[in-house]
Amino acid sequence: MKNIGTKLAAVAFLAFVASPAYAGKGGSAAKIKDAIRSGSVDAITAEIERAESLTCSECVQAVTNLLEDDRYAVREVAAWWFAKRPGLKDLVAATMVDDLANGSTIKVRNAADFLGRTVTYTSLPTLRVAINRDNIGPEGKLAMVRAVSYMGHIGGNPVLTTAMADRDAGVRAAAVTAWRDILGQTSAAPVAGLLADADANVRAAAATTVGGMGHVAAAAQLETMVVSDADPVVRRNAAWALGKLGQQSSRIALATASTDNSGLVRMTARAALASLK
Repeated sequence: MKNIGTKLAAVAFLAFVASPAYAGKGGSAAKIKDAIRSGSVDAITAEIERAESLTCSECVQAVTNLLEDDRYAVREVAAWWFAKRPGLKDLVAATMVDDLANGSTIKVRNAADFLGRTVTYTSLPTLRVAINRDNIGPEGKLAMVRAVSYMGHIGGNPVLTTAMADRDAGVRAAAVTAWRDILGQTSAAPVAGLLADADANVRAAAATTVGGMGHVAAAAQLETMVVSDADPVVRRNAAWALGKLGQQSSRIALATASTDNSGLVRMTARAALASLK
């Protein structure tokens, strides 16, 4: 990243001398560096946002370094800053796409977060390949799912379906949740299979997604879940989903759930029952 930072700084310097200086709403390279030294996420975010319109080569190098920060909020605001500068953003994106294909888990994480936050649709083909890499850990895969979710492009569906089959439950749950964020998504069928997942968080997320997307074919399975799943959050989400689906056949299951040991399940089941016409 140091090499790309130097290159970007040179490009920014040329842009700076060829154009009027912008105050950047009171921002400066010195203030950005001070915020970075403070270690405060809030301070860094505030200074990067203040420098939204600031043009300076020192700023470019400082913000470039933040793209490798361990904290997602810092990486996100740094990517936002580059998104305001399309020419510089494209230079960074080229490096990030290469990291997706060849980098370590952390490199992939950083790259995916940048490409997602800058809505770099051209990276989708590489994301579809990278999600299948065997040597990438959960942190990298979660970032790829996050990138697809942020872009909301249906071309990211293969990334999500692959992630739904990942051995890490956190990755599967994230992919299930992201499925609803895709514009033009018409079917929750790929998610329905995870209603029987071994992990309760995945089942809970799947119930919310199939209910929210109106996947009526999952009603019978949700009716079983709402009365028999061992996890109360899963039962609660199943009750909510059944209310969204609005099937009269769900009345018996919801009536049973309305006497559940969990107050959250009882309340949700009763609300779902009342919503059935």
